[in-house]
Amino acid sequence: MKNIKERANAAAELFLERKGYAIIATGWEDPEGLGAIPIIAEDERAIVFIEIAASESMDGFPGITRSRKDREKLAARLLFTAGGDLLDDRPVRFDSISFMLVGESKALLRHHINELSEG
Repeated sequence: MKNIKERANAAAELFLERKGYAIIATGWEDPEGLGAIPIIAEDERAIVFIEIAASESMDGFPGITRSRKDREKLAARLLFTAGGDLLDDRPVRFDSISFMLVGESKALLRHHINELSEG
């Protein structure tokens, strides 16, 4: 049986595909060890960096623990190393998906779009 993290990542990918997102990459890891980005997708022309959190507790949705600074640094490193089409004139956005498991095969999902927006 898959662990909670693997199940949440697979469910998030399926959810995003059903919403019309194009998955660019999953599990991208920074070559210098800063961390990983669970899902990188495209929504219309925007490049979307998606963090995922899951909890088996029914006390509420889990929060994303990675700081804004680290998320932005990871995204910049990915864009720098990837180059090509990802560096075209496009908006960049940071989303999160949280899961609260409520049974063996059931969960509540919260998709926070443009999570790091200040406006």
